[in-house]
Amino acid sequence: MKAIFFGLILSLTVGPVAILVLNNGLHHGYLAAMKSAIGAAFGDYCYAIVSFTLGVVLINQFPQYHFQIILLSSWVLIFMGFYMMWNALKNAKLLARVHRPNKKMGFRSAFYLTLANPIALIGLSAFIGHSVEQLHVWVAVQLAGAVFIGSLFIQCLLAISGSVLKDDDDAVTFPFYLQILGGLLMCLFGVHNFVELAG
Repeated sequence: MKAIFFGLILSLTVGPVAILVLNNGLHHGYLAAMKSAIGAAFGDYCYAIVSFTLGVVLINQFPQYHFQIILLSSWVLIFMGFYMMWNALKNAKLLARVHRPNKKMGFRSAFYLTLANPIALIGLSAFIGHSVEQLHVWVAVQLAGAVFIGSLFIQCLLAISGSVLKDDDDAVTFPFYLQILGGLLMCLFGVHNFVELAG
């Protein structure tokens, strides 16, 4: 559940991928938007597999530094939360251009665009330190699957909003508020880990 929740938060970032999914919904319909949504979620899944597997290896190789890894991860998550909120303001202009018709882009375009964004890799790498006490590769695969579910939910929400709210400004404004909320939740996620360490 923690990994699903984290996948939800991570996907709230409004950037080129979110714009692609929204634009497909606005101009090319539900099916095209859903294909790009699945591509974006699959990109997050691939990053999660890499991040979690490497994280498991690192933590198991240096168990004596597990406390320090969690501490560093918490700071990274808090920083990312503030970055998401700041980036939401920065991307308001980007969202304003979503009504401009663009070429239809499907699964592969969204997948490659997601892989081109290193922020997701940083966030996922920071998450693995707090996930469970007993880490092994199978747990990493399960956690990556949970992140995929959370990411897919948000991407599908963007796809549906784009296809349903075609002539409504809410299709553009609600992702902005989602990202503000996501940034706040990311900060709280990091703070929660500090509380767990103190306990």
